[in-house]
Amino acid sequence: MVNFAPKGEANQSRQYLWGVVLVLAVSYFSHQAKHFISEDNLMLFFLVQVIGAALYWGEGPATLVAFLSFLALDFGVFQPRFRFNTPDLQYGLSLITFLGVGYVISRLSNSLRRQASEARQRAESFYLLEMFGRDLTQIHNEDDVVRAFERNAGRIFGPQARLKLGGPDLCHLEGALAGPGPSETIDLLTSFVNQARLALQRVKSAEEARQAMLVAERERVQNALLNSLSHDLQTPLASVAGSLQVACDPAIHLEPEVRQGLLQLAGEQTERLRRLVTNLLQMTKLDGPGLVLNLQSVQPDELVGVVMEQTPATLRDRIEIDVPEDLPELHVDYVLVVNLLQNLIENAHKYTPQGSPIQLSMRVDGEFVRCDVRDRGPGIPAEDIPLIFDKFYRAKGMELSGSGLGLFIAKGIIDAHAGKIQARLRKSGGLEISCWLPYASE
Repeated sequence: MVNFAPKGEANQSRQYLWGVVLVLAVSYFSHQAKHFISEDNLMLFFLVQVIGAALYWGEGPATLVAFLSFLALDFGVFQPRFRFNTPDLQYGLSLITFLGVGYVISRLSNSLRRQASEARQRAESFYLLEMFGRDLTQIHNEDDVVRAFERNAGRIFGPQARLKLGGPDLCHLEGALAGPGPSETIDLLTSFVNQARLALQRVKSAEEARQAMLVAERERVQNALLNSLSHDLQTPLASVAGSLQVACDPAIHLEPEVRQGLLQLAGEQTERLRRLVTNLLQMTKLDGPGLVLNLQSVQPDELVGVVMEQTPATLRDRIEIDVPEDLPELHVDYVLVVNLLQNLIENAHKYTPQGSPIQLSMRVDGEFVRCDVRDRGPGIPAEDIPLIFDKFYRAKGMELSGSGLGLFIAKGIIDAHAGKIQARLRKSGGLEISCWLPYASE
């Protein structure tokens, strides 16, 4: 509980002793000064010491000093000295004056000390309450509210200041402080608890807003994915269905090379569908607990050769390959890195004008093999570079096919290999995607 007792009541026995010493010191001074200071003026010194004792030590020591001062005056100051005189009205007035002054001033000083102590403790309490409010502005979960309450309120009320979460009011006091007590203590506790309730309400509202934003973002992503899938699936499916329907219709006479072209188109669109489904499967793995890598040593030129075999012939002829034969073997997941290179080439194809080349190069860079895919397209706005690897990202102002998953999946594959991927605009125009893959140590 808050203690408003005056601090001057702590060392009463020592104060009584100092009172006796003070009377002896003033008495000795009066005895030495009796030849040039009158008795009436000497009495003022004793009155001053009574006032001082009352101011600093309280009623008990002041009463003792007043009584001893009267005895000292009667025995050592008033004539005849060093023997007790017959009581008369003067001595009675002196005793009453000393005792009255000591009592009144000690009562006033005790009251002032008590008020000062209460004011000081109230100021400390309000300061801690203010610090508690400041702490709550930096808090974002309920457990931190409880810890902040017990840390700040505990400095006033001790370890009994415990806050329990729950209930219609979000929190309540528990323990001894939850019962009845002084009104001032209850008001201060109520202020702390109300601050905590406001903070808990703010945390709850912030969490509800965050959950609402997550739900809205999830719905936005789902709608974007459904729109992308509906568009991306319809186009190749229509091409495959139309090509096969014409090629297989016996009523339509086709030249062999035309029929072969239709079948090749159906094959390319089928491969496009396969890559789309593969990307969707990779996305679900990246959004899950993580990819499980099947690491093996792979020759870079062999890897690029497999990627070229799975690339449509119309795109394959436009790719310029620069892969030195003396590159070290890569230590990677073969299937994932094939998918990675396919996505980078497919992305470059989207941003490259028809007929312009796409460059694929590899070289050693420190402890990694750096792979660069460059195009000569219009590029993207410089401020969008940090967003290029986000899920469902598409360049602004460009009507392009695709679900916006290719570079997102590429970054996920690189991250799983503890590598690095970055994009930059080329000075000559176009975009360059660079990624670093680990190679097998000797």
